[in-house]
Amino acid sequence: MKNKTEKNSVFYPIDINGKYRKDEDPEEIIKRAREKAVLLEQEAYEKGFEQGEKDGLELGNAKAQKIVENIESLLEGIDLLRADILKFYEKEILGLICAVAEKIIDHKVELNGTVIGKKVINAINMATEKKSIRLKVNPEDFDYIDNLRPEIFQRFNELESVEVISNSSIKRGGCFLETPCGDVDARMETQLSIISKCLEEAFRENIID
Repeated sequence: MKNKTEKNSVFYPIDINGKYRKDEDPEEIIKRAREKAVLLEQEAYEKGFEQGEKDGLELGNAKAQKIVENIESLLEGIDLLRADILKFYEKEILGLICAVAEKIIDHKVELNGTVIGKKVINAINMATEKKSIRLKVNPEDFDYIDNLRPEIFQRFNELESVEVISNSSIKRGGCFLETPCGDVDARMETQLSIISKCLEEAFRENIID
């Protein structure tokens, strides 16, 4: 019979730090190892997410800045195009505005016959000499102004004579006042011409700006 020295193979668990533990259940060590692995995985994920978020934010900012630059460039182009359009169609646009203004004034005159009365009073106020005046008005406004004589004399004490003349060349709502010292042009077309010049100046200033 041969003498053999038998060695029993004993399993000593290794803990998560790499050390042998004789007094601990192997399953418990495995459980803790798994838990630590999960924690390490979670930590790695969070760090990666944080870095990704930072990179993404920087990329987002860069894209946003590029969009802003593109919008600014587009707006500059629109301003230049707008100026070119305004300059090219200046006469047409001004003509359209004046035509609309004239239509509005004509409509107001038709609806309110007292417009001519106010025009005449304003014209007399502008005259430097008020003793003797001649008023040229549209035939449709003649009766109204002729009936307004008492009020005109009452308003202007220095006034001695008023001659009202029907003139078809005067547009309704306007008048032309003549005195020995000068005339007052209160015709509608004259006022529209003044408005047109003011619009033209404002238009050109707007294009230059």
